[in-house]
Amino acid sequence: MKNKKDLISEIATRARSFDHWATGYHLPNPDPILKKMGKDIAVYRELLSDGQVRSGVRRRKAAIKGLEWRITTTNNEKVDEQLYQVFNRLPLNNIITEMLNASLFGYQVSEVIWAERDGLIVPAEIIGKKPEWFVFDEDNQLRFRTKEHWIDGELLPEHKFLLTTQEATQDNPYGLGDLSLCFWAATFKKGGFKYWLEFTEKYGSPWLIGKHPRTTSEPEKDRLADSLEAMIGTAIAVIPDDASVDIVESAGKGASSDSYEKFLAFCKGEINIALLGQNQTTEQESNRASATAGLEVIEDIRNDDKAMLEATFNTLLQWICHYNFNVEQLPTFEFFEQESINTEQVERDEKLHRMGVRFTKQYFMREYGFEDGDIELQAVSSTVNFAEHHHHETEMDRIVSQMGELSQYSLNANIAQVRARLDTAESLEEAQQILDDILPQLDFSEYAQLFAEGLTTATLRGRYEVKQEAKR
Repeated sequence: MKNKKDLISEIATRARSFDHWATGYHLPNPDPILKKMGKDIAVYRELLSDGQVRSGVRRRKAAIKGLEWRITTTNNEKVDEQLYQVFNRLPLNNIITEMLNASLFGYQVSEVIWAERDGLIVPAEIIGKKPEWFVFDEDNQLRFRTKEHWIDGELLPEHKFLLTTQEATQDNPYGLGDLSLCFWAATFKKGGFKYWLEFTEKYGSPWLIGKHPRTTSEPEKDRLADSLEAMIGTAIAVIPDDASVDIVESAGKGASSDSYEKFLAFCKGEINIALLGQNQTTEQESNRASATAGLEVIEDIRNDDKAMLEATFNTLLQWICHYNFNVEQLPTFEFFEQESINTEQVERDEKLHRMGVRFTKQYFMREYGFEDGDIELQAVSSTVNFAEHHHHETEMDRIVSQMGELSQYSLNANIAQVRARLDTAESLEEAQQILDDILPQLDFSEYAQLFAEGLTTATLRGRYEVKQEAKR
């Protein structure tokens, strides 16, 4: 085949393309803010000192750290248990916190420290590194910028560094960090807060106006101004007897103050949208519907962060299996949320079951989240099954048996009457009302009298047998 080589090889590569910004020793970060400022992503780390940014980051990370984790089976119980113990020994809470920095900066590098334990080569530590220490080459390979190779970086060994990225592509292996989206909002918010503080100090307190004679010299004017300035903090001023001080309340600047407040609120909203995907759950004026919609957006972002970390841990699992196990099925790392049981629904289903309703397996799988193979439905007997005990029938047994036969008709008639009325009920509340109405009307007098006579007979018979036993 003439063009077979063209079919199996890559033609459009960065090395052959006319890409003017990738002609250096390493591939620079294409982030537009970093390119214009001529800095690395360390500039974004300064944003974490902002309270609004920090709050959004903590909520973002807490959404992942609140999930449970598991490792899927390899069809080998011994291997499954060993893999679980490997991950269980690691400080996953700290590791996850560091890996989630990839959502902030675009990428995060973690170094794996391997060790031998119980005959296995396993990760003993996973240490997060500063992203700005690393660059990518034209082949999108990760390189470490050392003192000896600070320009092009040093190529890293295999199975040593885990790379977590957010929305990384062939064109941009550095990924897209969310801190770049709120950079200008956080910067302008900081500047706007400074001007707002100055505005409040300037117009929020009364003005002190000093009056002096027209012929006052400049040095005396300066001393009067110094006295007024000191008076702001001490409320004490020493002025000549021919000078005066007027206190004037500032007015007419409310609109300007509102403008600063609206500007700061806008900046906060942009930061929340960049980090959390919405601004509803933090707004004071949001309603229940908008806040609920906002929580759904947060869940979508959490799922993206979850998938990003799962991919990183799956890479680590492949390395562990490569060094230690020969498995038919590679395991995967999964985050999941432990769902709470709806107690109201359980109580409702229990009441319906006592009324005679029987649920299918599909119902339990749909309503309670069971998967195929998790549960088996067995027929539940309405009577308690005791272990068999063979004994000789006594006079007492015959009396009880006769009581049951005599009371069967009266009892069945009453139960039939109750069932007939309950069949017309369309809800649990209506069934409860029917029982409250019908039970006082039922006649159990014959049934009660029969059992009273039977118990009396049984008591007398029992005393007779005791006396007979004592004579033997």
